[in-house]
Formats: sequence, structure tokens, C-alpha cells
Amino acid sequence: MPKKPIHEFDFNAFSERLHSESDRACAVLGAALLDAKLEDVFRRRFQCFHNELLEGTGPISTFSARIRLARAQAWIDDDTRFDLDTIRGIRNDFAHSYDHDFSFSNQSVAARCANLRTAQAFIEGYALAAVSLKSNLSSGTIYSMQAVLKPPRMRYQLAVEFLSQYLDEIPEESPVYSGINILEEVRALSANIRIQASGSDTVGVPSPQVAPHQEGSS
Repeated sequence: MPKKPIHEFDFNAFSERLHSESDRACAVLGAALLDAKLEDVFRRRFQCFHNELLEGTGPISTFSARIRLARAQAWIDDDTRFDLDTIRGIRNDFAHSYDHDFSFSNQSVAARCANLRTAQAFIEGYALAAVSLKSNLSSGTIYSMQAVLKPPRMRYQLAVEFLSQYLDEIPEESPVYSGINILEEVRALSANIRIQASGSDTVGVPSPQVAPHQEGSS
């Protein structure tokens, strides 16, 4: 069955469903969403060979490869890379565990959820709001709201939501190739060919005269 185009995806409906899913489904579906969103970034930015690179056994067909290449290209920052990798690792644990009771309360999973940087930054914002004169809520109310966001699963869901929006907002860029024109270069080599005569009046093999390397060419 073909995948539904990501631009037709209803994130609000997805988010509502995510809250009602089991821990395992939440972990797997959240990561699957971010993987699809990251794939869409590559499809928007790459000029060609989308399917060959991004599907099947292509070199960028895995979530891990996409995260690393997106970071190497500076499309995402290191905090985003860290959270995407953390979510990928948590997804793998849930997907490969045969324990029916495996959940976000697992010590390893809970510890990694606590380290999700986007979720933690959002939670820290509540502490700032509690001491700010700009809020129309009492500090007690704000801290109560903050406490709801601290459990591991809630941190995971927050990170998925923030990262999903972040990936959607990566601008589309379609750079046009601006390097040398290889056909013009090799045509110029043969157009400037010279016939060299040896001392015994025999004609040598025509040799192209390669122009000096121009600064800026590669």
C-alpha cells in the first residue's frame, strides 16, 4: 500500500490518537512520524534520485542515516540531532522488546526521555513563567501545569510534537548546479589540439593542450 503523502497528514488528529495509544504504539508511531517528516525534507531539497536514495536499500533509507546526513548538511542543529537519535533509540527498544509490560517507566527509557532537550526546554519555560510578572496565573498553578509534563511518556510526546513542527519549517531550497560545464571543458580540449612533429619528421599523436587551472575551478 503506498504511503500517504506527508503534506496530506493531519497532525492534530495524529496527536490526539497518540495520547490514547499504548506505550509501545506511542513510541513506534511517534518515531515513524519524525522519520517520515525527515524523509520529506530530503525529498524537498534533493533535485533527483529521490526513490533510489530514500527507499528500499538506498543509502538514506534509514532514520539513522537521514539524521546524520541532515546534521552533516547543517539542515538541523545538534540539539535536534540529539533528540531525533534519542527517539530513534527508544523506538528501537520498544519495537524489539518481547516484554508485554515494557513501558516508558522502564529505567533506561525514562532516563533517555528525561534527557530530551526540546521537552526539557519547554518544561523549564514554566519555571520562568512562574517567576515572571507577565503571567496572569499564580506560580502554584504554573508549577502544577509543569508537573503534568514531567513523566517520561509526556516528555516523549512533547519532543515528537516540537520536532515535527521544526522539520516542517525547514525551508525548501533547490540550488541550481553552478559548477563547470564538463562538455564545454572537454570540447575545448579537443578544439585546441596541436599536431607535434618529431625530429625524424614523423607525426606524433595529437595531444590536447590543457589550459592552466583557473582559480575557483574544481
